Amino acid sequence: ISQDAATTCYMALHPSLKDVTGQYFVDSNKSSCSAYGRDPELAHKLWTFSQELIDKHSLS
Repeated sequence: ISQDAATTCYMALHPSLKDVTGQYFVDSNKSSCSAYGRDPELAHKLWTFSQELIDKHSLS
């Protein structure tokens, strides 16, 4: 497994993490996200921007 995917694979496959949800991991260790990751205003802006991109490039 490449280092890039190690934490994702660890989270998906390790039996002790079967019921873990809503947590943030870095290098296979539980961590905290940055202040940007906890900012509800930035989250809303990202959501809106993402929706605009989807609407703009949607096939329907």
